[in-house]
Amino acid sequence: MLHRSRVRTFTGPGGEHRAERVGNWIKAVDGHEAATAWCAENGVALTKAASETTNVAGGFLAPADFDAAIISVVEAMGAFRQGAEIRPARSDGQVRPRRTGGATATFIAEGAAIPESNVQFDAVGTTQKKLGILLRSSAELFEDTAADLAKFLTFEIGYAIATREDDCGFNATGTSAFAGISGLASKLVGMKSSVAAGAGANTFLTLTATDITNLMAGVLATAIPNAAFYTSATGYAQTICRLAAVSGGLVATQRPDGTISANYLGFPVRFSGKLPDVSTSLTGSAMLFFGDLSKSSVIVERQPETVIAISHERAMDADQILVRGVRRLDIVNHSIGDSNTRGSVSMLVGTA
Repeated sequence: MLHRSRVRTFTGPGGEHRAERVGNWIKAVDGHEAATAWCAENGVALTKAASETTNVAGGFLAPADFDAAIISVVEAMGAFRQGAEIRPARSDGQVRPRRTGGATATFIAEGAAIPESNVQFDAVGTTQKKLGILLRSSAELFEDTAADLAKFLTFEIGYAIATREDDCGFNATGTSAFAGISGLASKLVGMKSSVAAGAGANTFLTLTATDITNLMAGVLATAIPNAAFYTSATGYAQTICRLAAVSGGLVATQRPDGTISANYLGFPVRFSGKLPDVSTSLTGSAMLFFGDLSKSSVIVERQPETVIAISHERAMDADQILVRGVRRLDIVNHSIGDSNTRGSVSMLVGTA
C-alpha cells in the first residue's frame, strides 16, 4: 500500500499493536463482524457519539489511540500547532485568564510610602468550532490489514486538520469561511509588530538580511527565548537558504520520518504550505512570521473529540466509501501588542 508521506502515525513502543487496535475499530464501525468480535475480545469499545441508532447519523467516539495518532500527524505537519499554546476544553465555551500587567518596583526615599501596584488580568474567550472532514476512499482500502487502514486514515485526517489549523492561525479573516477566527496576518495589520520590508522588497528573492533582522526586532524581548521563523518552502529556499549561502547561519538536517529540522540564526524554522509560497510580488502581504506563538496564540480543543462515521450508501455506484471525521476546536491570537507596543509575534510585509 502506498503512502504519500513518511510521517509516522503510530510511534513509540507498541505502535503496530495500537495501529491494529485502531484499524479493527474502524472496520468494526464499518460493520465487519470479524473486527467487531476482535474489538470485543481485546477491550476496544464502540462508543456512540450521539443517541442516534445508525453509525452514519451519529458516529462513534474515536479511541484514545486514534486521537493520539491524529495529533502526532498534526504536530508533525502543522507549523501553527508546533508553536501555539494547546489547551484542552471540557465545554464548548471557555474563558482563559491573560496577564496584561504586573507588579512595579519603585525606588523610594527612606521612610516614604511604597506605591501600590497590581498584577492585572483580562480574559480570552473561546468558542468551539466544528471542523469536519469527509474522505472518499475505495472499498478495497477496507480490505487492507487493520494496521495499514489505521495508518492511512489517521494520516489523511491529521493532515487535513493540520492544514486547516495553519490556514486559520495565519490567514483567517474573521469571516464565516473561517468560523469567525482571525489569523495573525489580519490581526497584525496596523500593529507595531507589522514590519515593512525595505523599499522594493516584495518577493522572497529581494528580501535582505536587514529585513530579517528587522523582523526579529519586531517582537518583545520576552518572546525571543522561544521564538521561531514561520515560512513556506519558497520562503525558506529563496530567502533563508539564499542569505545563508552568503553569510551562513543555517543548520538543516533530515529527521528519520523525512521531515526537515532547520535552524536559522539560532532559531527554529517551521514550515507551512499555507504561508505565501510564490516567487511573485507580495506587496502589502505577509511574507514571513517570527516570534513565540505560545505567548500570542492558543488552540483550545475538546479531547478526546474525533467522531468517526462511515457510509457505503452515498458512493455505492462508484464502489467507494465515505469516512466522516469531526473535531471541535478554536484558535485565538491574543497577545499581539498594539500600534505602539510590540507583541510576541511579528510579520514581514512586502513593500512596493
